[in-house]
Amino acid sequence: AGVDVWVYASRCAQQMLPQIFRPEDPLLQVSFATEHMLKLEKLLASLSAEIFTASDSLGWVYQFWQTKKKKEVNDAEIKIGADEISAVTQLFTEPYMVEFLIHNTLGAWWAGKNLDVRDAANAKTEEELREKLALPGVTWDYLRFVRGEDGKGGPWRPAAGTFDGWPKAAKDIKGLDPCCGSGHFLVALFQHLVPIRMAEEGLTAREAVDAVLRDNIHGLEIDERCCQIAAFALALAAWTYPDAGGYRMLPELHIACTGIGPQATEEQWMELAEKSGMPTRTDEKARVRNGLLNLHRLFSQAPTLGSLINLKQIKADIFTADYEMIQPYLASVLKAEKADDEIRERAIAAAGMVKAAELLAGEYTLVITNVPYLGRGNQNELLAEYCENHYYDARGDLATCFLERCVEFSAKSGTAGMVLPQNWLFLSKYKKLRPRLLKALTWNILACLGPRGFETISGEVVNVILLSLQRTRHR
Repeated sequence: AGVDVWVYASRCAQQMLPQIFRPEDPLLQVSFATEHMLKLEKLLASLSAEIFTASDSLGWVYQFWQTKKKKEVNDAEIKIGADEISAVTQLFTEPYMVEFLIHNTLGAWWAGKNLDVRDAANAKTEEELREKLALPGVTWDYLRFVRGEDGKGGPWRPAAGTFDGWPKAAKDIKGLDPCCGSGHFLVALFQHLVPIRMAEEGLTAREAVDAVLRDNIHGLEIDERCCQIAAFALALAAWTYPDAGGYRMLPELHIACTGIGPQATEEQWMELAEKSGMPTRTDEKARVRNGLLNLHRLFSQAPTLGSLINLKQIKADIFTADYEMIQPYLASVLKAEKADDEIRERAIAAAGMVKAAELLAGEYTLVITNVPYLGRGNQNELLAEYCENHYYDARGDLATCFLERCVEFSAKSGTAGMVLPQNWLFLSKYKKLRPRLLKALTWNILACLGPRGFETISGEVVNVILLSLQRTRHR
């Protein structure tokens, strides 16, 4: 009694997801004027209960919130950089796109493991096969099959292949959405992997929920607020999963913001590292120091580059350590959180950077996302120059640069499944990109959706495809 409901809500958020909603977050210290609070409460009270229980409501609200800024930026016809890129490139992914890509990657892998030879030979329809592969809450509606190797006869098989190079068990599958937005792909992956792990390992729903969060789901996003929404959406999916026990503390979520730089000068950054422990040998200390400085310079571009950052760009030589060598010292920066307030604030920023670096350096079985779309002519100098230097054949659009980045994230035999614009399949400026990808990778899926693929976009026409590429050569 007597406690402001919004203050109470912020406290609950801090307790439920302390690694996302930090008590020190300035946003949680802001108090609204009474007239604004009453107006907001009246608006919320007018909404139906379904809006609050729908899994994608938070994402839609945030995209609507960004609509005004997106229009302002587009009307101003300015070059897009750190301040504008989140609003301009956000595009909510349709549920059928998410399920189609998951069903024809993870689902095809599941079919390859579990489809009986006799069923594959004797089934009359694809529906019969889907029924045999179904799991609680998962019906694989978009999983496509063909008959025989040539698609003309013989036993049924998944049209996209069976992803034989993937791990044999779901517990070893690492999934990443490098542009996770409000967490649409992350939640869908979670909802598919939980029943798979229950079936494979005999886990209870609660055990499987924790295991999937701990082992399988990873997300990166340039927009910090989107990271919080994605984390909350994933946590809500965990708390509401049938028979999983409801609200409780969850394992640490592997979601990080790639849009936050070091928040410190090079000198302050090195001071933080020195306080956290450095090698004692002079030559090793110099290499680690140079490596940390290179990391600082790379992450200083993070608000513009986001998940395009590739830690393999930190090359090792006799003077400089690579990321693998500096990682233990970088992680020790977190110890500085107990220092004085000024150092502590830098350490909090560094903590987010450490988590992002950890995920950026990883390799994943399934990289799955809706890439950001932004033509080269609309990019600021930093973004355009970076794309030209690192993704020359794909530099015409941020989307095709992310296509290549998703392939880089993929482990050996790993797969990149993406929602992409269609024009790079035929435009002359991508004439070197297409044959290179055709020769180097296996193309599992290419589905052309046309200009109305996004049914809920108002006033925009985005001609897209659903594409899945695997890091194996054609057999």
